[in-house]
Amino acid sequence: MAIYAYAFRGGPLVARAEGGSLVAANRAMEEALGEPGVSTKIEESRRPIRRTDDKRFVRGLIYAFKASPEWAKIAPSSQAEYTRYLTSFEGEFGEMTVAAFDHPEAKVALLEWRDQWAAKPRAADYAMQSVGRLFKWARGRGMTQARPTEDVERLYNADRSDVIWTASDLEKLLAVASREIGIAVRLAAETGLRMGDLINLPWGAVGDHGIVWRTSKRGRQVVVPLTPEAKAILSTMPKKALVVLTNSRGKPWTRDGFKTMFGKAKAEAGLTGLHFHDLRGTAATRLFIAGSPKRDIAKIMGWAEAAVDALLTKYVSGDAVALDLLSRMNQKPAAQTDDKPVSSGSS
Repeated sequence: MAIYAYAFRGGPLVARAEGGSLVAANRAMEEALGEPGVSTKIEESRRPIRRTDDKRFVRGLIYAFKASPEWAKIAPSSQAEYTRYLTSFEGEFGEMTVAAFDHPEAKVALLEWRDQWAAKPRAADYAMQSVGRLFKWARGRGMTQARPTEDVERLYNADRSDVIWTASDLEKLLAVASREIGIAVRLAAETGLRMGDLINLPWGAVGDHGIVWRTSKRGRQVVVPLTPEAKAILSTMPKKALVVLTNSRGKPWTRDGFKTMFGKAKAEAGLTGLHFHDLRGTAATRLFIAGSPKRDIAKIMGWAEAAVDALLTKYVSGDAVALDLLSRMNQKPAAQTDDKPVSSGSS
């Protein structure tokens, strides 16, 4: 039986010992580790690797990634999240060689690291996403072929495409929210734009009949048709800044500032289980009722058409869906009925 001793996980071999049994091999290893020069070799191997010195190690790889042009293109909010998890990843695996992640055993250790966030599935998935982004960059630079996050199942079910704010939910929020938050929520319910896109939306992207905007999440250009309600909202808004939405001081919103004020309004309204993101589902139903084809709604939302079908089946009345089919055959606008909780758009 042979036993091998390494300076650290993924590090260089410093001693090897053999024995006829595990006990004998352990004794031989104790003797081997006591030989002159072994302790020096271990200490030299464990000296902190200067972060700019060696991209063969995880610490050096992370530093190089964060100094790269690709990193600079990542939105600041995403950079902050990546940094949070990559710092933890470095603390656990910083002295490990990148090459070690070519081996299946590394995935076991990686999953054990991820599982520290098991109670918060979304955080656990973001941790793995951060590591995946690091290795994707490294593969693009020819530094490794390792794919340690491949085939790792997500813990968090992020698909909320079948969740919407109903007219009642919106009425409760708008009754307590400030005018500025109310306008933002109403526009989100009409356009389906994500929070980040909505608070950064410039007036120059708003046309007479639609919004032309490149989304921050996927970098795709989308054209969002303006519903009658969206046009009415925009027509009453003064142009205080280059962006459409401003706070009570007439200044552009920061993401944190908006999230704080929105959260306070939602709490005061007594609403739980709903996110700002869920207003996209509301917008999908309103765009459909306004006459947008399902395929266009799917493109705007970044969803599969099947997800749009499921949402409309759940929240838009069967009569409205049937009338939509007939209206398209006759090239007339779709009608709306009231036997499902579809908002009238008057919120």
